[in-house]
Amino acid sequence: MSKKLYVSLLFLLIISIQISSVLNSIEITLSSSMEDTTADTYVIKNNILTLNSDEEYIIKGTCSECGIEVKKGTSPEITLSSVTIDNSATGPFIMKKSTNVNLILEGISTITDNESDESSSDFEGAGIKFKSGSNLTISGTGTLIVIGKIKNGIKGASGSNLIINSGIINVTCVNNGIASDGSVTINGGTFNVETSEGDGIKSDPDYGDTESERSVTINGGTFNINSFSDGIQAKAQLTINGGVFNIKTFKTGSSANFDKDLYSAKGLKVSTNETSEISMVITGGTFNLNTADDSVHSDGNITITGGTFQISSGDDGVHADQYLMLGKNGDSNDLVKINITKSYEGLEGAQVYIYSGIYRVIASDDGINAAGDTTDQCRQGNMPGGNNNFGPRRNLRGKQRKLQQIQCNTFHIYISGGDIYVNAGADGLDANGNIVISGGNLEIWGARTGSDGDFIDLDGSMSITDGTLFGGGNAGMTNPTSWKNSQNKIYGSNSVSANSVVNIMSGTTTIKSYTTPKNVGYLYYTSPDVDSNYKFSIDGSSGNNNGNDGQQGFPGNNGNMPGNNGQFPNNNGTMPGPGNNGQFPNNNGTMPQFPGNNDQFPNNNGTMPQFPGNNGQFPGNNGTMPGDNGQFPGENGQFPGNNGQFPGNNGTMPGPDNNGQFPGQENNGTMPGFPGNSEPFPENNGTMPQGPPEGEQGNNGTMPMPPNQENDSTNQRQEDTEDDDDELFEQFLNGGIFMKFNLCYLIMIAAFAF
Repeated sequence: MSKKLYVSLLFLLIISIQISSVLNSIEITLSSSMEDTTADTYVIKNNILTLNSDEEYIIKGTCSECGIEVKKGTSPEITLSSVTIDNSATGPFIMKKSTNVNLILEGISTITDNESDESSSDFEGAGIKFKSGSNLTISGTGTLIVIGKIKNGIKGASGSNLIINSGIINVTCVNNGIASDGSVTINGGTFNVETSEGDGIKSDPDYGDTESERSVTINGGTFNINSFSDGIQAKAQLTINGGVFNIKTFKTGSSANFDKDLYSAKGLKVSTNETSEISMVITGGTFNLNTADDSVHSDGNITITGGTFQISSGDDGVHADQYLMLGKNGDSNDLVKINITKSYEGLEGAQVYIYSGIYRVIASDDGINAAGDTTDQCRQGNMPGGNNNFGPRRNLRGKQRKLQQIQCNTFHIYISGGDIYVNAGADGLDANGNIVISGGNLEIWGARTGSDGDFIDLDGSMSITDGTLFGGGNAGMTNPTSWKNSQNKIYGSNSVSANSVVNIMSGTTTIKSYTTPKNVGYLYYTSPDVDSNYKFSIDGSSGNNNGNDGQQGFPGNNGNMPGNNGQFPNNNGTMPGPGNNGQFPNNNGTMPQFPGNNDQFPNNNGTMPQFPGNNGQFPGNNGTMPGDNGQFPGENGQFPGNNGQFPGNNGTMPGPDNNGQFPGQENNGTMPGFPGNSEPFPENNGTMPQGPPEGEQGNNGTMPMPPNQENDSTNQRQEDTEDDDDELFEQFLNGGIFMKFNLCYLIMIAAFAF
């Protein structure tokens, strides 16, 4: 057989398959006066069309008080071609249990649920309902309009999964717009969702449901969501890899008349789950979030390594009950951009890690906050797991968030990179534990006055090893002299008005310029380049530089001793002595005389004074230490009670149950680790401790990386490639690729082959 003939026969076979496919598609036109019909592949009874076979159906027409049902356990392909249906007795489009439906959109189709009686045995409560264990996949180029007048728009039950690949989907409903208890996966499409009481998109099964995956994954699409409650919510895991998101909650995004005890109106949310790990991962997308509640919220962790965010929040901008991880070690700052124009607290977590990104934060309270339970019980070690209530305002909500990984008083902020601007009504950076800065460019503004407000506030220790930090706030709060800063700094009390220009000067050269957004009483600047020539210039005039070049200056005196140009008072800068020109009194500036001994120690030719009757020695011990031949009494001259060693530690440094090591850290006698991390400094090449407990790499002594972020992305790319290959092969076997070719085009190819 010639090659041309072989190719021709192959295309003829494909053509015959295409013709067979067209002929085998079952086309049904709906109307309000359909006759009852029983066919091999479908049944029409009382205006309800039941599809009972794994066939390809094309549904057309308009029908009032009718519906479409898919038989339990079947796997049909259904094309909605400009269909309009509604029903007030039951749901207009129902897929029974364990079905697998491929729904293709052509033209504009409208499905309306007009049910009103929730007590009815036929009540479904959704425009499109797919029941337990079912899978619904939506694709096509058409538009689907779903209206739920009593409850939901599109709803999947326990263990069900929804996949949307394309199409335009408009949902208007009372409760939830697009929801599936098992999972929701969206790869593309345009979504316009409006709810009057519920969420926009969600996966939130009932309590006790162990069959459902409880996840939402979005890889692309455009989302316009105006919801009363949460915009997008997952009960366990929310993953967003791309898309455009315009989300308003509480209908308008306003927090006026919003009661946090009664409602949740967050933009992106992962909520408490009784069985699964809770996490939110965002790798890309454009987000415009206008919310009455937190704009981005997780009861567990949040990892953001990509995306652009515009946030206006009635509560927190981005909030994680556990770890908040922003950016990625070594990444460009342009990959993550978060602009918070309104918030109560801007960026908040039990522990906050910032690796890279651009952040602009406006907050009425704290700008960046690492907080948790700081009650006496926690401080006394009686609550090893801790209760993370994030302050009194959340206690008022009556919502206890139990942390499984964050220990008491380990609420730290770690910053190794990024471009960060904060303007806060209280503290700019606030940690109930430590703050560690090892890189980045930070401009931080805190409150001007008040007992709770400064550009940096912390309960633990402050460490700066690299990066640029400039800020201002309350002159009465900050104590930078106690900070562990390995680079030089300038700081001082400066009363500076809003909109003043503060220049960082090196001699007569301007290094950096800042504009104050508010009145402040204190300024601080540090960077690796600061030396003794650095100073502040405020609106062209010299500022108050209390400390410079690493020296701890006395406040208000240019770093000198107070009140005397840095000298000892009243003695021309010499050592004090009333009436003695700075000398010791009455002895020409020499050491004062003991009476009658010509400046010597009395009676001993200037030597150490004798003990009476012992020739200058200790009495009764041949000049040695009294009582034990000059040794410590009673212990052979050793430290008393422990063979001369430190008591109870084999002679090493004292520490209960630590064999002479630093107490309570089990670090082989090395410097103790930060609480809750079990990694002392030495195990990190002496650098900053590692962070979250899952999958953190050593990072060569740099900031800890978010758990598994490198491996996850590599594995995901490999899995995506394998999935694409499997999908193409499956489509080939099913004729899904060639059968979609234009029939005429195939005939022309076959003819050319002959």
